[in-house]
Amino acid sequence: MLEEVFAGATIRRVREPPITITCKCGTPTSLAYGERWTCPQCGRTWNTAQIPREQYDALLAGVRRYRLLVFGPAVGLAVILIPLAVFAGPRWAYLLFVLELMFVLMVVPPLRRRASRNAMQNAHSWQLSPE
Repeated sequence: MLEEVFAGATIRRVREPPITITCKCGTPTSLAYGERWTCPQCGRTWNTAQIPREQYDALLAGVRRYRLLVFGPAVGLAVILIPLAVFAGPRWAYLLFVLELMFVLMVVPPLRRRASRNAMQNAHSWQLSPE
């Protein structure tokens, strides 16, 4: 997981999707972008920095967009309805529960299918060479 230090506080960012490498001897592993790996079976060294950064960034943009589409509306509803529940009555908390449940059951699955389909269509298969 990536971490940044800002004003003495550690901020954790969401982990980037791993890159799966299968060595020529057949040993698979998952690495983060920019990491090196030496195969324990044959000793070949692989470097994920060989992948063009702009292609990997395009993949990350799709992942971030999906996360924003899933979490953004849920957080927006909570920001509006929780203060209403506190100051105007518990019926607003019930409304928040019902709306969030409907969102999770009716909106998120089509978003997930569409995001998966887009990821598969735009997925790159890079041919890395051992160092």
